Amino acid sequence: MFRFPFLFSFRPASRCALALAGVLGCGGAQALDPALSIAQLHHDAWTSKDGMPGDVWEMTQDTGGFIWFATPSGLYRFDGVRFERIHALGGTPLLSNAVATVRAFPDGALWIGYRFAGISVYRAGRLRHYTAADGIDPEGVGSIVADERGRTWASTTKGLFVLDGARWHRIGADQGLPGMPEGLRRDPAGRLWVHTETALYYRDPGTDRFVQAGLSGQRFDVMAAPDGRLWLWYMDHVERLPARLATPPRPRDWWTTSYSLDAIFDRDGNLWSADCDQICRLAPRTLAHLDAWHHATDPADRPPPGATTGKPISVFEDREGNIWVGTQRGVDRFRRNRVVSMGLPVGSYSVSFALDDTGRLWTRAQNPRGMGLWTQGPDGPEAQPETDVNSLATAADGALLLGRAGYIERRKDGARTRIPFPDDVPQAAMNPGVRTMLDDGTGLWTGFAYSRLYRWTGGRWHPAHEYGLPDTPPVCMARGADGTAWFGYRDSTVLALCDGKVSRYGLAQGLDAGVVGNVVDAGGVVLAGGDKGLFMLAGGRFRPVRLADPQAAAGITGMLLDASGDLWLNGNLGLVRIPAARWRAFLAAPDGTIGGYDLFDALDGYPGVVQLRPGQSSLLVTPDGRLWLHGSDGAAWIDPARLPRNRLAPPVHIVSLGANGRSLGAGKAVELPAGTQDLQIAYTAPSFTMPERVRFRYRLEGVDDGWRDAGTRRTAYYTRLGPGRYRFLVSAANEDGVWNPAGAALDVAIAPTFVQSAPFKALCGVAFVLAAWLLYRLRLRRATLQLRRLLQERAGERERIARTLHDTLMQSVQALLMLFEHARGRLPRDCPDLPLIDRTLDQARHALREGRDELTALRGAAAPAQDLVGALVPLGHILGEQFGVTFSVRVDGQRRTLCRDVAQEACFIAREALQNAFRHARAAQVTLAVTFGEQAFELTVRDDGRGIGEAARPGHWGLAGMRERAAAIGARLDIGSAPGGGTLVALAVPAGQAYERTVRQPWWRRGARGVPAGQP
Repeated sequence: MFRFPFLFSFRPASRCALALAGVLGCGGAQALDPALSIAQLHHDAWTSKDGMPGDVWEMTQDTGGFIWFATPSGLYRFDGVRFERIHALGGTPLLSNAVATVRAFPDGALWIGYRFAGISVYRAGRLRHYTAADGIDPEGVGSIVADERGRTWASTTKGLFVLDGARWHRIGADQGLPGMPEGLRRDPAGRLWVHTETALYYRDPGTDRFVQAGLSGQRFDVMAAPDGRLWLWYMDHVERLPARLATPPRPRDWWTTSYSLDAIFDRDGNLWSADCDQICRLAPRTLAHLDAWHHATDPADRPPPGATTGKPISVFEDREGNIWVGTQRGVDRFRRNRVVSMGLPVGSYSVSFALDDTGRLWTRAQNPRGMGLWTQGPDGPEAQPETDVNSLATAADGALLLGRAGYIERRKDGARTRIPFPDDVPQAAMNPGVRTMLDDGTGLWTGFAYSRLYRWTGGRWHPAHEYGLPDTPPVCMARGADGTAWFGYRDSTVLALCDGKVSRYGLAQGLDAGVVGNVVDAGGVVLAGGDKGLFMLAGGRFRPVRLADPQAAAGITGMLLDASGDLWLNGNLGLVRIPAARWRAFLAAPDGTIGGYDLFDALDGYPGVVQLRPGQSSLLVTPDGRLWLHGSDGAAWIDPARLPRNRLAPPVHIVSLGANGRSLGAGKAVELPAGTQDLQIAYTAPSFTMPERVRFRYRLEGVDDGWRDAGTRRTAYYTRLGPGRYRFLVSAANEDGVWNPAGAALDVAIAPTFVQSAPFKALCGVAFVLAAWLLYRLRLRRATLQLRRLLQERAGERERIARTLHDTLMQSVQALLMLFEHARGRLPRDCPDLPLIDRTLDQARHALREGRDELTALRGAAAPAQDLVGALVPLGHILGEQFGVTFSVRVDGQRRTLCRDVAQEACFIAREALQNAFRHARAAQVTLAVTFGEQAFELTVRDDGRGIGEAARPGHWGLAGMRERAAAIGARLDIGSAPGGGTLVALAVPAGQAYERTVRQPWWRRGARGVPAGQP
């Protein structure tokens, strides 16, 4: 038998035995139950239309979880969802497309043997080629294994070779191996097995010579079973080797194959062979009694004809316990179902179940060959001779009820009794017969097709209307724990009969289930399920039972509460299990929504879709704890206590990175060009039991605050990213929610464009500060100009007032004074009015002097001196001489230039204070003190006169004006009595407001020195 379509006879021995050099950890992996037939396993197939060509010579699973396929058209890799044709590894092209063998080693290396080109090894991201120049014969590489020292061995059409260092060396007669080797294996004990044309040889670990095993024959090979026994594979049969050559048995969790063969033992001891017309299997219990088995003639478990994609070539078991079959047209996979087909004939439908008084399951179904009846035996359903059974039920006392043609048969304790149909049941109904049956403990309710609902009691039939019920047969019937009989109808109606009283529930009582397909008393809680949803009776009304997916509670045809308190529903989406804890939580708070339930659908083996058929519930539990259900494609069972669980977390890989529409490689770290904004990151998680249910979550550090739930999507998208360093993390969970805590990571760095760079941002910052400063200077200049205009206007107005007063009032007073003096000169000396006239003239002259003083002050205010002290001292001396008062000045601190406004207002305040002191205080001493302090500018006027009082008289400028001027410059003005008598006027201006600051002008206006702030 040849596997390669070559011109000469060559059979790569890699397909004939179990090699264990590449064992992967498989704790928690699920195996294929030997008690199940191949037909009861879940079967999937891939062909060229799915990207998987035929002639699969060999398969292997690497440490990263990927499965590799060697074909004459190329090397392929599979992650459970997508096949990928491999042209190059690590950037280096393969030597040839004709790949004969592929082997994954435990150290992560992947060895590739070509038909004509030699050998390649892919390790640590690099691909290394070995050709004739390296000592290996490049033709027909058949098997590659590693010995106990880590050396690599390879068999080709020209002999056996071992890699020692960088070169291959031929093994021959000098090492005890005469002839031409054709196969190479390593058993669990580490022995290397080689067969030639006539003999079998082995090499023990730690030795350098091969020893003949004492067996002769043609084209045989060695394979090992989990119990340690070795078997010989021949072209037409297998046989057990003597016990002296056995290896120690291995724990079940240890057992796995690392690559494919013609025949393998899986981890449970099943023998799978590709040498049958289709794949075939022998269970351990069968092999235990055999010393030899012939492929073609001896019995074996085989799938239905045409089930696989073609003639098998190789068989492989992955680390999760799934069986892969490489064929001429593609690849097939067999895995265990959670919902196991019952094994009824293909095309069975319209199923019903019942238990007899011994707890044995009876099944009735129709199929293309007619109606059938089965009991459940230890090895599956056993056909019964009856062919006219159209309905099954279990009586209240455990008896089996069978609706047959013309009568109902009751079986209990080996006895059979018949109940004939009512006389008024039409003969046309004899064929459809009984639709539904319910034994309520005191009578048998029966709904007949094309007829009415009756109750058998007291030896005769009674129509339903005698009990207050409609004669129309219901869709379903059930018996409650308290003996209540429940009837479900098509129009969202449920009727309850208890102690002769009928209670009706419908839309008015909250029941909107549509066609009521099932009613059940679940631990004292009455549930009604229909095509619209699930409802619960509470307080005389039905209220909805909401699930996270409303369809999970719709189309209900069967419900039951198992011994552990879990609630099971058979509906639109498949079989639903609500754990007991969640069901109890819902009963405590029935306004909530139930989540966290388990769904078993077609991927789990659910038979077709839910099928609404009037009759019994589509769910039934047998004494062994298994649940039995039926759908449109037959019947199945599920064992809640022994559900297969996949406890292997899927390894996670980042496959590729796309940026701005370009595909890039995905290493540990990726540097992206400037301007990159959009990322597409493809990832995967090799998992092969149910890859359709592998879920992902990911996050991009620097963007996402937490994990994003991607569901089953295998690509992450990000847009409008800025420059910087990011870390992409992705994790995956298998179909049972086992998460990979490590996941995979990818560091991404996006370079900034010039406008995103730090120098550009710094330039923008400088430009912003400069612009703000220029705006400030412009604003300050405008404010200064505006203030100058205001000051000039005010000064001009004061000068105009002064000129007007001088030219009018003062000139008029002067003229009057001159007239009075002229008139006095003409009066006689002894005129008694002369003293009065002299006093009047003195008063007039005094008023004229005051007017001139005011005019002087008014003109001086238009342009007050920056030297405040220099402006006030002369005034003080003039006033002192005028009023005969001593005037003194004291200046403290280093003189500093005052701001114009401060100098002006301080000058006005000081003049007013000095004039008040000289004119009104009647003082002998007036002192002016000026302090140029670091914290404040201070000015005080002190006298030793009679104290404050007269200065505030109406008609004088007074204190109010002084306070207003002080407030205008932000100063504090205190006026009061001085210690020891007299008046004290104290002005204090904060230094920051009082003194001018010297600033530098812009470069285009700056000279060699600074100018005061506020000056243009």
